[in-house]
This record gives sequence, structure tokens and C-alpha cells, in this order.
Amino acid sequence: MENDKQFEQRLATFLKESQPNIVQKWLTIAKLSKEDPYYEEIINNGKRTVELISHYILTEDESWIVTLTKKIATERIQANVNIGEFVANINSGRSVVISVLNESHFNRSDLSRALDIINNYFNSYLYHSVTEYTKLKDSIIQDKNLFIKEMHSDRLTILGQLGASFAHEFRNPLTSIKGFLKLLEDQPDYEEALRKHYFEIINEEMNNLEEKVRQFLFLSKMRGIDDKPTKLNMSGLLHYSVQVLYPRLLEANIEVSTDISSDLSVCGVEEQLKQVFLNIVINAIEELNEKEQEPRTIKVVGMVDNDFVITYISNNGKPIPSHLVESIFEPFISTKELGTGLGLSVCKQIIEKHNGTITVHSDEDETTFIIKLPHTS
Repeated sequence: MENDKQFEQRLATFLKESQPNIVQKWLTIAKLSKEDPYYEEIINNGKRTVELISHYILTEDESWIVTLTKKIATERIQANVNIGEFVANINSGRSVVISVLNESHFNRSDLSRALDIINNYFNSYLYHSVTEYTKLKDSIIQDKNLFIKEMHSDRLTILGQLGASFAHEFRNPLTSIKGFLKLLEDQPDYEEALRKHYFEIINEEMNNLEEKVRQFLFLSKMRGIDDKPTKLNMSGLLHYSVQVLYPRLLEANIEVSTDISSDLSVCGVEEQLKQVFLNIVINAIEELNEKEQEPRTIKVVGMVDNDFVITYISNNGKPIPSHLVESIFEPFISTKELGTGLGLSVCKQIIEKHNGTITVHSDEDETTFIIKLPHTS
């Protein structure tokens, strides 16, 4: 009479030989998509699962099951397969193995013994699969929750910085305006020339406040209702940026050289792009004002390169510290002692809204801002 070991060997051999048939039948009923990134690997996993049944029958060793189910659970997570589908496919495999056994030459007594072994195997397989799948899912959820908390904390920090910057930027102009209005109120008989001068200062401070509001709106990625892009030639904008600042360039004894192509057509909002160029040139002037030795130079180059209009604005002032180069376009990052770090951040917002890029290269000889915008023919 056949003992348990002989029966187990015979059952293991039968399932090993039946592997192709079992896998083929399972593929016809399993919930699988050929778009699944691991589709071919799923077939290999099915083959390996059947092979492990034979190993389990002979050794009752679950360590290989644990190893395989960890691999499969990881792949199912990465393929974004829900746990219901995952469990259904495992149970489909159990059903196919049982159906193949029922169609075999095993007698009723042998089938009963075989079914107990198969169910024990798949119960263990299912337990380890679901445990690993759940552990991985929980880890992902914890990571996402941590990320959300960190983002929330970062936003609160930025909000605090923004509020402090907002107060700093608005306090001085408002103080000036209030002071001059008080003078005009207390002394209504000021001579006309002095009154006109005071109103000019008040108007200048009001324009300053308006500019700060515009910067904060750009920083928050808000567009004005009149921000309608049109086809324009950046050649004129670049020349304008140099010409309008000529008095300041002359005062600081800064040499300016330009090499600007005549046709630098882009699609954009003129006032916004003008703001970018003026901001960068003004930053260069302020930096060169700190340079004791001459010459002080600014170079502006505008050219078309393939499908892009590229602008280079360079100055030979002090280099940007290496630890700031990567973050110079982030809000509140500034090389100026009293700077708020909004100007270059606004420039980056504007250029990116124009589907372009802005980068900087800085060394001991020169600091160059490179602006790249799509060329419009």
C-alpha cells in the first residue's frame, strides 16, 4: 500500500508535469490586462507558483512562498492593481489546480488528500500575499501623509515669509505717503512748486506700491485679465531696457555693449517681458555699484538659435555665491542685504508663463542670465 511520502511524491510529479496546462487555463479566467506593465512577468509568476506547489508538498517550507509573494505584491502595487483583483487571481489559480486534479486519474481518497494539501498551500500563499500587499500599501499611505504634512508645513512657512515680506515692502512707501499728505494738510499754503514736488513723490510711491502688488500677483501665479499674448519683436524691448536706464548707467560709469539681432519675434505680453529685462538689468546696475574697480560692464546679446530666441544679459560684478546659484529664482532668496528675493522669482514666473526658461551662470569673471523663449516666425 502507498505511504504518505510516496503519495506526496506522485502528487508533486503530477502537478509539475501539469504546469503548462494549469497556467494556460488560469490565463483564460484570470483578471489580467495586456496593458499591464508586468504582463509577461505575471505569466512567469504563474509558472513559478505551480512549481512551488510541488516544492511545498515535499517540504512544507513556506519561505519560498514568502519570497515569491513579496515580489508579486510589489509588482501589483506598482501596476496599481487593487487588492480585490489581486486576491481574485490567486483564488482563480486555486480553482484551476483543483479542476485539473478532478480531471486526473487520482481516486476519490487521493483527491481528498490532495485537496487538503492544495488548500493549505493556497491559504498560506494568500495570507503572505495579502500581508505583503497591505504592508506596502500602508507604507505608501504613510509616505503620502508625511509628504502632505511637510507640504502643509512648508506652505505655512512660505505664508509667514510672504506676510513679513509684504509688510516690509509696503510699510516704507505708505509711511512716505502718509508723511507728505500730513505736510500738505498742515500747510495748505505751500508754494505751488513745493506742493507739486510733494505730489510727485506721493505719485512715485504709489507707483512703487502698484509695482509691488504686481509682483506679489505674479508670485501667486495670478494673471491679469488684460494679459493677452501678441506677436512682438524682443529686439525693441532689449534696446528699450538699455535706453530707459541710460541715466543710471551713466551715473555708475557702466559700459554697455549690445549685440541684438533685428528679428527676435516671440509671442508674449510686452509689459511682462519688459519687466523681466528691466529687472535683470537693474539688478546688474545695483551689483556693479558695489564694484570698486573699473571697468564695470554689462553685455546684452539677443539671437535666434534654431526654434528659440535666446537673450544673454551679463555683468562683471561680484559672482553669485555657489550655494545660492541653484535657488536664486526661488522666492525670498536674495544676494542683497535688504532684498526680499521676489524680483527674480517674478521673472521666472513670467518666463515660464511664456513657455520659456531662465537660467544663470556665474563665476569670478562674469554673471550671465540666459532667457530662452520660443521663436515665432
